[in-house]
Amino acid sequence: MGIGLNRRGLLNAPVAVFRVDAGPGIGMGHFMRCRTIAMEMLRRNWVVYFVGSGLPAELSRSKTVSSTINYIPFPAQTSSSQDVRQFIELVRARFDRQINYIVFDSYRFNRDDYALLQLFGGRVPVAVIDDLAEHDTPAQVVINPNPMFSPEPYERQKIPCILCGQQYTLVRPEIIALREREYNPAGPVLVSLGGGDVVEPMMKVLNSLPENLENDVIVSVSENCPLDQIQAWVDANPQKRMVNSRTDKFPRLLSQAALAITGGGGTLWEVYCLGIPSLSVIWVDNQRNAGVIIKDQATSFLVDLISNINIELQSEALENGLHKIVETFGPPGKTRAAHETGYRTAEVIGREHTSLAIDGADAIDRRFMRKAISRLTSGCGFPQEMIQRQRQLIDGLGTRRVVEALEMQGWQDVELLASDYRRSYEDW
Repeated sequence: MGIGLNRRGLLNAPVAVFRVDAGPGIGMGHFMRCRTIAMEMLRRNWVVYFVGSGLPAELSRSKTVSSTINYIPFPAQTSSSQDVRQFIELVRARFDRQINYIVFDSYRFNRDDYALLQLFGGRVPVAVIDDLAEHDTPAQVVINPNPMFSPEPYERQKIPCILCGQQYTLVRPEIIALREREYNPAGPVLVSLGGGDVVEPMMKVLNSLPENLENDVIVSVSENCPLDQIQAWVDANPQKRMVNSRTDKFPRLLSQAALAITGGGGTLWEVYCLGIPSLSVIWVDNQRNAGVIIKDQATSFLVDLISNINIELQSEALENGLHKIVETFGPPGKTRAAHETGYRTAEVIGREHTSLAIDGADAIDRRFMRKAISRLTSGCGFPQEMIQRQRQLIDGLGTRRVVEALEMQGWQDVELLASDYRRSYEDW
């Protein structure tokens, strides 16, 4: 066990090192997931280091974060294998291997990279945060925080500890602290599609909002996002619209919202933890799983910008009511369309009545948005039932369960292939 400084002084404290990057093109999602776990570790008196490039300025300027999370800048490397090798050298030189856990969160690394870490990392347990299950990840622990994600891909890899599904969904402590606040149906509509440059999908959403929307609109983006187009939209009606780019203000703004329009990433699960009527816009491939959850659990309205569907079943069918298309994958003719026939909650909330797929459209259908927003801000029982379903799915305790599991799970040998050994020893 490593020796390090924590908030109480020099103690026999467990040490965790996070390898994570952020910034334009990467976004903030990886960093926020790591930060969420790190804050729970700090609450339990761990010593935490972040190693990476492009990480937000809060690590160097915020008193509450920089006084607890130690930041080690790490130059971007030309290849993932070079990245891992440089990281191993840093660990050896800086920590003398006195680390309890290394946590990786990046789409960049593959099986060879993690095998190299297993072979030359000094028998330090490795946890990988993953939400795609597209690569083998030989590690002691895998954390997939997506609700309802099957552990089967990781079981096939024989990973010793699999933390997968809604029991391990990561929610920031700032959000959890607001979970018991009273829902405000008269609050603003908050629009947030993730970190990085999200101007293109954001403008699709903003331009589809009804002009006569009674609620104020708050557009929340990261400090890395270009603001020219978004600010121009806000300036067209500054009495009713505002933009926020401060991460520290976001939890409070979200908790006050009457309606949240988000992407299919981590913010969606924060919405569910709080319980806010929701419309989710799936606009990148790694959010597909969120679309599956929404269709299955009826926890949001869904606008899917990336799925391929029958084009003849699109917006022309919206004329006579809120029309949503579900079960959109499969042969033409098997796609089912469902009409809302009234305001009865039991009918609207069912999984057949929660989504619209748009087939990579350049714009979002304004009629659908108008009717969905009207329903989500109405005084009928529908929003409250949606909130109940959300909070049942995400209870806010996932991060605590993750850290408890890490504290119990130490080093275990993981199965490597002969090719892993040959490649690693020949190249290094």
